[in-house]
Amino acid sequence: MRNHHFRLINQEVPKTIMESWKRSRKNEVSATLNSAPLVLTEEDINKIKQHDNLYQSFSMVYSRMEKEIEHCYAFGLADERGRMMGVRMKGKLHDQLREANFYPGANWHEEVTGTNAIGTALAAKQPVTIHTAEHFCDAWKAFSCAGVPIFHPVKKKLLGVLDLTSNDEHFHKQSLLLTKAIAEGIHLDMLNRVHRKTSILKEVFMQKKHEIQQDWLLAIDEDGDMQVSNHSFKSFQYIWKSAFDWGTYFQQLQSKKKTDSEHASLPFLHGQPEGKVHPVIDNEKIIGIIVQLPKHSSRQPTTKISNQTSQREDGVIGQSAPFLSFFSKIKKVAPSHVSVLLTGESGTGKEVFSQTIHRLSNRREKPFITFNCSSLNHELAASELFGYAPGSFTGGLKEGKKGLFEAADGGVLFLDEIGEIPLTVQPLLLRVLQEKEVLRVGEYKPRKVDVRIIAATNRDLKQMIREGTFREDLYYRLSVINLSIPSLRERKEDILPLAHYFLEQCQPAGRIQFSEQVIQVLQTYDWPGNIRELRNAIEYSVLFMDENIIETYHLPDYLQECRSTPFVLVNNSPDIGTGKQERENIIQMLKQTNFNVTKAAEMLGFSRGTLYNRLKKYNISY
Repeated sequence: MRNHHFRLINQEVPKTIMESWKRSRKNEVSATLNSAPLVLTEEDINKIKQHDNLYQSFSMVYSRMEKEIEHCYAFGLADERGRMMGVRMKGKLHDQLREANFYPGANWHEEVTGTNAIGTALAAKQPVTIHTAEHFCDAWKAFSCAGVPIFHPVKKKLLGVLDLTSNDEHFHKQSLLLTKAIAEGIHLDMLNRVHRKTSILKEVFMQKKHEIQQDWLLAIDEDGDMQVSNHSFKSFQYIWKSAFDWGTYFQQLQSKKKTDSEHASLPFLHGQPEGKVHPVIDNEKIIGIIVQLPKHSSRQPTTKISNQTSQREDGVIGQSAPFLSFFSKIKKVAPSHVSVLLTGESGTGKEVFSQTIHRLSNRREKPFITFNCSSLNHELAASELFGYAPGSFTGGLKEGKKGLFEAADGGVLFLDEIGEIPLTVQPLLLRVLQEKEVLRVGEYKPRKVDVRIIAATNRDLKQMIREGTFREDLYYRLSVINLSIPSLRERKEDILPLAHYFLEQCQPAGRIQFSEQVIQVLQTYDWPGNIRELRNAIEYSVLFMDENIIETYHLPDYLQECRSTPFVLVNNSPDIGTGKQERENIIQMLKQTNFNVTKAAEMLGFSRGTLYNRLKKYNISY
């Protein structure tokens, strides 16, 4: 082993760097390589600039922040294969990096150019910093760099890496934070683009659905994912090609200027059946297609499209990792017969998820009954749940009444706000769960019932047990499966899909859109009332809107005060000594000036350099 490849100045080598060096050695990367190889042609790069969503978001976000970025930094964007897509750099650094081919078209994958921020961030799938001698190739050791991987905002696949490079004297701990902030800006811009395109695609689909009722209709986005159809795919008679090259297909459509509907063979389906392709256009670019296929066919159904089930079909919407993890548990729990306790903050959708469990279970054809435990006292709660015999109550029905357990026989009884159920009713409920039989008030002969219980609460039942207000034995009967619903602030990526869904509910045939400022407010607000609060806000905005776009002044007053902070990361470390108030003033002024450092410094009475020193002192990173 050539040990000079593994030298670092008097400090322990980080594990990420050591592992990267080992990979570089294994891949036989030359330490004397002086420039990255060029692998993309000028034509390839022009196609990227015209069609690539990641590049377009990078270009947009950088242009917004360019005035605030020092000339000592160079930014590069590479795709998932390490190929440089775009570069932004100025001054002397431009000439230095051009010699190394820090330039569009160059390959900076670790397998080719050794340890570097782009290649190593791709390999590690996490942010990295590479300082001078940590690079594998000698030619890169004049620089320090930070790399942040960028993932698709909805589908989570790795798209590429944002790189910041500078001479070492200009590189400091804030450099990685700045790179992360810009990467987050790219993520948000891409998320907005995805939701805009999806909204347009579904809108065109709805128009076609009204026009064409006799055939199959499939709305397919530019990644080849089916977004919506007009029929259950349980009876879809064509087999989807899992390895189809959708990128090339859409580029061919775009290059042929095919903006009108046309009859064509469908290469993404086995057998390449004839159908009609309706391109969906946004800003002169094809963002998806509506595929029209005849439903009549001599063939029997063979398959359904896998991995494309929409959570909306199950009455819930979500694409974030916390939601998908929770929903996978829902799907595993649903087929069983055990009791389920749903916990979570108010407004997270406990009843919706309980209905989903019912719908996905083998009890789906049987009753689903809801009972709110907070609404009644002991006598009324007992009579509602268990029923009563004739003459048991003054003013009661002469013939008596069966309770909710009997009404739900064979199905599901959803006990909402179970923490509020009267303590005196709890042993009666426990008996029903244990014996699977119910005794009506005023009767002595129990009746057999087969009911699955789903309970829900936003209270800490274990704390109530310690306080003596909830029975421990009942708790364990109810919580055979305990599922915690993530709050909306834990699933930020689901806010826009939910907002668009509620918008469709308010105006199903309209063309209402959110302004960019409203989208930022929706994404940055904490939503303490969760999904219920979001739905109410959308309904309020639709009621007070003037045209076909919702602006910030249409939002409820408390939301109008919310301001987006897409490019600032505040480290909420303990405040430093007596500077607490000054730190708060700086943060507030940054928000008021939309994070324009020059304006904020002027309004605070600081020089720009002084403000930068304060940002560093108080751990405020942008």
